[in-house]
Amino acid sequence: MKLYVIPGTCAVVPHTALEWTGADYELELLDHDSVKSEEYLKINPQGAVPSIVDGDTIITQNIATQVYIDANYPETNIFGGNETPAEKGEFMHWLAFVNADLHKAFAPLFGPDGFIEDEAAQEQLKAKAKEKIAHLLRLPNEQLSKHDYLTGTKTTADIYLYVTLTWAKKFEIDLSKYNNLNDFVKRIEEDKGLTAVLEQQGLEKIGSL
Repeated sequence: MKLYVIPGTCAVVPHTALEWTGADYELELLDHDSVKSEEYLKINPQGAVPSIVDGDTIITQNIATQVYIDANYPETNIFGGNETPAEKGEFMHWLAFVNADLHKAFAPLFGPDGFIEDEAAQEQLKAKAKEKIAHLLRLPNEQLSKHDYLTGTKTTADIYLYVTLTWAKKFEIDLSKYNNLNDFVKRIEEDKGLTAVLEQQGLEKIGSL
């Protein structure tokens, strides 16, 4: 199995999942130019990460790669080993929230010129995006007042949340009032799988928000 990633992106999530499983995998580090190469576009026509190539099987999209890893290594419970319909629904709620709502909200910060050309308007757009992200993050902050992890058990949803928090720090989003998120960062950075991934991708722990 080969996993394609760009360091610091959401591809940290399936990468950590593979570390949790103890799987024998090969890692390919890409950058924003190489994902647009003719060779890589044959794997993922969207020119994005993560992607998994496993024999003749190609899996793209973050959640899909996680599902594929879980299906191959079900005993490692990367989704928390949820058994009841309610538990499964709760996990999927948080994974979908981070993937579809929170992750998407960062798009104007990563590429404001893709939304609007005027530079002054871009600054306004980025300011609004930061407000939206801070507003969204109140929800996991509230949830983490009840549990150490989003569903009570450490899952890939927690790793995904951590990735978005690293972005929030990069873009200097004020989360000072969210003490539970700060405690969560310290807790999740103790995970051995995540630590190994950060080292492999050449990333540093953020320590705090």
